[in-house]
Amino acid sequence: MHKTGLLGLCARAWNSVRMASSGMTRRDPLANKVALVTASTDGIGFAIARRLAQDGAHVVVSSRKQQNVDQAVATLQGEGLSVTGTVCHVGKAEDRERLVATGFSPYNVSKTALLGLTKTLAIELAPRNIRVNCLHLDLSRLASAGCSGWTRKNRKA
Repeated sequence: MHKTGLLGLCARAWNSVRMASSGMTRRDPLANKVALVTASTDGIGFAIARRLAQDGAHVVVSSRKQQNVDQAVATLQGEGLSVTGTVCHVGKAEDRERLVATGFSPYNVSKTALLGLTKTLAIELAPRNIRVNCLHLDLSRLASAGCSGWTRKNRKA
């Protein structure tokens, strides 16, 4: 039976917390996603940006002051997280446009397309015992990462 209303919302939230605390969550559930977080160089916004990046998203932090952006980016990148940043005053249209352009740069779009192509080819070519891999350079971490294909028995390689 599906619970509705406030009781159902509380039950779903509790299940989410229970899964997270017991380690039952998926690894990198936000991989290949971009998160734009405004007012994210301090306090709750910073904590949200950190968590999104820990869950695998590439995060774009923003603040009205460049020094705050630089400090937040340095801190999060120092933790090995994929983060960039830009100055953004959400009351200014040109700043909002720049924020979105930063988050959806050609690099991010092409990286996502390449990973999708690799996964699709790996699945299609697995019956022929052909393994498909790709490597990409993550400019925010300056390290190589592998994206392995699937083996013949549909197990992750």
